[in-house]
Amino acid sequence: MSPSTSAVDVKHLEAKIKEDPKNANELLIILETMNSNDRAAAIASVQSLRRLFLYFAEKGELKVPSHVEDADPLTTYCKWLWEQYVSFLSSVIEWITHDDATLQVTALRTAMEIVAQQGTYKGFQSDTAFGNETFVRVVRQLVSTSDIKGELLSVFQGEYLNAFTDVQYFTLKNLTQLFETKKVGPRVVKNSLAILESVKLPVSEEDVMAFLAPPRKDVAPIEDASDSNAVSTVKSNNKRSLSESSKSQKKLKADPPGYDLREHQRVFSTCWIGLLKHPLPTESYKLVLANLPDKVMPHLADPLLLADFLTDSYNVGGITSLLALNSLFVLIQQYNFDYPAFFTKLYALVADEALLRSKYRKRFFKLLAMFLSSTNLPAYLIAAFAKRLSRLTLTAEPGAILFIIPCVYNLVLRHKECLQLIHRTTTQSVADRAAEKREMLKMKNQIDAAAKEISKNTTRVELSGGQDPFDNETNDPLECHALKSSLWELFSLKQHYHAGVSTKAKMFEEKLRTQMVDLSSDIDISYASLIEEAAKRREKQHVALAFEPCVSVLTPADPLSQIFAL
Repeated sequence: MSPSTSAVDVKHLEAKIKEDPKNANELLIILETMNSNDRAAAIASVQSLRRLFLYFAEKGELKVPSHVEDADPLTTYCKWLWEQYVSFLSSVIEWITHDDATLQVTALRTAMEIVAQQGTYKGFQSDTAFGNETFVRVVRQLVSTSDIKGELLSVFQGEYLNAFTDVQYFTLKNLTQLFETKKVGPRVVKNSLAILESVKLPVSEEDVMAFLAPPRKDVAPIEDASDSNAVSTVKSNNKRSLSESSKSQKKLKADPPGYDLREHQRVFSTCWIGLLKHPLPTESYKLVLANLPDKVMPHLADPLLLADFLTDSYNVGGITSLLALNSLFVLIQQYNFDYPAFFTKLYALVADEALLRSKYRKRFFKLLAMFLSSTNLPAYLIAAFAKRLSRLTLTAEPGAILFIIPCVYNLVLRHKECLQLIHRTTTQSVADRAAEKREMLKMKNQIDAAAKEISKNTTRVELSGGQDPFDNETNDPLECHALKSSLWELFSLKQHYHAGVSTKAKMFEEKLRTQMVDLSSDIDISYASLIEEAAKRREKQHVALAFEPCVSVLTPADPLSQIFAL
């Protein structure tokens, strides 16, 4: 290697090679400069070689060599040139995993320029305008980096993945092929997820982006080969033979289908399903579950394929179950997925006090309010959730309590059968029993009186001695006897040290409202927001620190008062 080769020297060598093909041996010097410790010279050599090889390809000199032995000097030259190109391309792709971020970005842009031009020149023998033969190597190298982030990921996403439709399509296709292999390590899964989470799938013709390599005019537009109705219609109208149909299908598969929306969606779905078949690192697992309902599921061809993954995640417990909640509910609500144990699992999840202290508490409260908003849910289920949430307030922080109180209030207001949880008291007093006796005497006949007595006995609960029939240990809402209990936990909150909590707890003593309480202002409350609110509060007068005003620190009888005036 010539250590003295600088960036200026590289440009001179490039010009010299273009002037006369006899100087092609200078390519070796430029190739060696790629390994130079001088970063500027190394970058200049990569850019120069890219221009030179594309120049040779345009002239038709750079092409895939044939397997036939030929002693012709031109054939020998073209074969040598192709070998140098293969060596250069391999080095460029290796640079994508370089420690230097600048060299990484340079290598990526160089490789993508070759991908864009590879289908233009016949010497490359590319079946499509997009050079996927090179791009598949780029994608595999990207996901093999130690940690794809920073400038490399930003450049790939901003300049290529979310700028060109064909780049996005072939990225999904190449990742799908990678996921079909058995050995996919955590690093590949993590890096693949970093790429996939930024994919913005086109949903209409207006959303289709530009093409890095515009489809060639000599290629017929892609059709959806998976559309059985379209295929059968073509067969019936044109009466093609089996051999003709086979040839047509081969042609369709050879063409780039990146501009077909249905095909794009199919590859997107296959890619995500393929990713989820592999073990996910803990952080990646949480990230996937958080992104599924909004960024992934709306674009899947069949979201029900996620059913097993989501039910398994929901059964894990803790934060994982919480993150799987939303996606699983979307399957149940929008895609008629049958999961009878959903609310039973949710009821068990509410008992996890760690969720009230996690960073996902806001998400949990929001989802919980949405899940329980239906008026078609049975009263025993609503009562069970109301009681379990009320029991949590005895140990929860004020931020959580300030959401739970109005949430329980809305549950009771929405389901009138649960009003007994508010009005039920302890054992009947003598006055209450006398009032009931008078009511019985007013009955027209004994049958009405007996029916009234049976009705009262079914709802009357003895709460004397501090015994609560509610069983908080069981996770079966049907067996917890919540409808036989009362919301005494919320009554006790009237003595809470936090003024906001005690004020909200008094809601149940007032006349019931006709409209639901807005929970949006209570869902974001935390210790930080409470401290910030307290710090901004201005007292109308000075806080009293003693029952008598302090005139001075030292009394006249104190000898120090002759020296200090305090």
